[in-house]
Amino acid sequence: MKTKTSWVLAVAGAMMFITAPALGAAANEPDGRGPFADVDGSIHELDVASLHAAGITTGCGEWLFCPDDDVTRAEMAAFLNRALELPPADAAAFSDTSRSRFAEDIAAIAAADITAGCGAGQYCPDEPVTRGQMASLLVRALGLSPAEGDPYHDDDGNVHEEDIAAITAAGITHGCGDGRFCPEDPVTRAQMASFLARALDLEPPAQMPEIPMDVVEELKSLQVPTGPGAEGWRPLVEKYFEPGDVDRAIRVMACESNGDPNARNPSSGAGGLFQHLPSAWAERAAGAGFPGASIYDPEANIAAAAYLLYGRGGGWGHWVCK
Repeated sequence: MKTKTSWVLAVAGAMMFITAPALGAAANEPDGRGPFADVDGSIHELDVASLHAAGITTGCGEWLFCPDDDVTRAEMAAFLNRALELPPADAAAFSDTSRSRFAEDIAAIAAADITAGCGAGQYCPDEPVTRGQMASLLVRALGLSPAEGDPYHDDDGNVHEEDIAAITAAGITHGCGDGRFCPEDPVTRAQMASFLARALDLEPPAQMPEIPMDVVEELKSLQVPTGPGAEGWRPLVEKYFEPGDVDRAIRVMACESNGDPNARNPSSGAGGLFQHLPSAWAERAAGAGFPGASIYDPEANIAAAAYLLYGRGGGWGHWVCK
């Protein structure tokens, strides 16, 4: 199997630090600067940079933040533990976190009474964090006071309603538009960066690195499909699958996800182009050379599929679609 591209390796020597835009400057125009190439020009760019500078996030890979991925409950625990610098917990609080790489973070926020889990002694680490859950976690983590009023019309009767009002009063959120908060929607990593930056009153760093041009060009070629559907991912499939397997891999992808890198099965939780199961993702990603990558990272998802085919055995039996 082919190896991961060299653009994620040994680029530190190419970094040149230059002055970052002033706080309040437009952050919706790419300028080739920042700790992560995939948020350059995003409205969340400065907030993401603030979290990185504060040591709260290291991204999802070299020069990558994966801004559109949902924040998992495990990742949320890590963000909060790093932000608050909580003391280590004496023991695990939940029965389903031992295999999570964020097990210590989860135990720490449980010991600090920030979370009680998802029920029945479990934490559900791979489940996405909803906006309502995020509100309650932040209220407990920051010790916010209750707020008067009902700022949104779509959270009436919601278990998180009071906490949603509290983070609104604290200036952490302005809702999702039209007088709504969208409490059941998942929180993306970019959105979470902005919530945390406001909650912790963080500022972007005075200097940010220049993103090497080879990183920018490689990101464009690998993360953006060349056309609609699964066929648009052919260049990446050709990179990881043997020539005789490429067409079949594309057919499997088309059946599994229709070429949507953010596809998620609501029943099983399987995600990404080849619909990997969250419970197996960490091992597959690491085996493919992408440890810590998001399940929705197109290249990592494709590479993990090739790893299953060539490195783990079992042929095409890993997929219902064949």
